[in-house]
Amino acid sequence: MDLGPIEVDPSISACSPMSALLLALLTAAPSDASRSAILAAGRPTLTLEAADTMANAAINEARTRGFNDISVHVLDATGRTVVSKCMLNCPSLPHKLAHAKAMLCVSTHSSSRAVKDKYVPERTPQLLAMTIVGTDCATPIAAVPGGVLCRADGVVVGAVGVSGASADEDEHCALAAAHAVDLATEPSASAL
Repeated sequence: MDLGPIEVDPSISACSPMSALLLALLTAAPSDASRSAILAAGRPTLTLEAADTMANAAINEARTRGFNDISVHVLDATGRTVVSKCMLNCPSLPHKLAHAKAMLCVSTHSSSRAVKDKYVPERTPQLLAMTIVGTDCATPIAAVPGGVLCRADGVVVGAVGVSGASADEDEHCALAAAHAVDLATEPSASAL
């Protein structure tokens, strides 16, 4: 990597010439041209505010439609939970399922419905193996509609997982969440 000309900071002139050169080399910043060769340009990332808006939109959609109480997980592209919310009368299992639906999306870059359709029933053993491995790696996955993959400018930025209502209703609420902040989704439209 070409660092360009090395200039020794006058404040380190008390050091020996060799120490000064070594210190200058260690603290020199690479030129813009060499940085662009090693660092990718910034990618779209979900903000906490967007994730909170998404979770609120899913809950509001469930309330407006009269669905059962739901749990919502919004994950970033790495699978980290950004926001998690649960309506008061939602049992505990849907909370874990919502997380697993969203995790499946970011782990496979597909919606949870698409994965279910791809593997069930012909390749169910393969899906079961994926689920076991995911659980063993602390990456739970659930191939049930209700997990929606989210993109911005064609780049995966995260996923929304919803559980607690019927599978189609969960997916509908997850889509409402993503569309509330103008994200592209997979699937693009609700089955309802």
